[in-house]
Amino acid sequence: MASQASAVIADISAAALWDLPLPPWIGLDPSAQSISVAQAPGGPRPERPGTRGRRLRMPASHVVEHRGLRVTSPARTWLDCAEHLPLPYLVAMGDVVLRRRLATPTELAAMVRWARRRRGVVTARQAVPLLDPGAESPGESLARCALIQCGVPRPQCNVDIVVKGEWLARADMAWIAQRVIVEYDGIVHLPEDQRRRDWVRRNRLQGAGWMVIVVTASDLQRPERMAGWVKAALAHAQPR
Repeated sequence: MASQASAVIADISAAALWDLPLPPWIGLDPSAQSISVAQAPGGPRPERPGTRGRRLRMPASHVVEHRGLRVTSPARTWLDCAEHLPLPYLVAMGDVVLRRRLATPTELAAMVRWARRRRGVVTARQAVPLLDPGAESPGESLARCALIQCGVPRPQCNVDIVVKGEWLARADMAWIAQRVIVEYDGIVHLPEDQRRRDWVRRNRLQGAGWMVIVVTASDLQRPERMAGWVKAALAHAQPR
């Protein structure tokens, strides 16, 4: 049995402890309900009821105390989750890590270099240049990653749109030169007054010469179609 003092909570379980976003299907996977516990190579594999034991190289700098428990650092947690998550969800998790300042871009890139041939490192390496701390929701991150993967130029995230000194809106994603905005609408049932404010804001943007495209979670299931809308808007936009 693993020593309680040397075992470390890792990967998906560590992400849950750090309140990092995970795909919705993780909660449906019975194996994800058990706690993932790692032990250094050569030590005993953690084998306790309700745990998934792993042997992982774990430098001291990769382990911290969080909520009274030994857990992998946010950067190491993100790296370990690369083995289990597809690229868009790893980008969404990395965006949250950066936005909450749990790690820096330099630290995540260094973690990927350290990992070398570990499982999942290819996905992590692909994710690093796609990360953006400006994203303010996992849905925005998923949409941005899908658009970039489909060949759309990288947008600016959560940009304040100011026209003639007047603030009009804060755009989820914007291509400033082409005056194109993509907004991710992840909440289906909004109060009526909120919906009205959203429409007024979008009408003001369109009146000022901006094209506003609204995408939802269902559009993420057809990324090529979503990207086609944005590519067409960018192609027909009049640059400022």
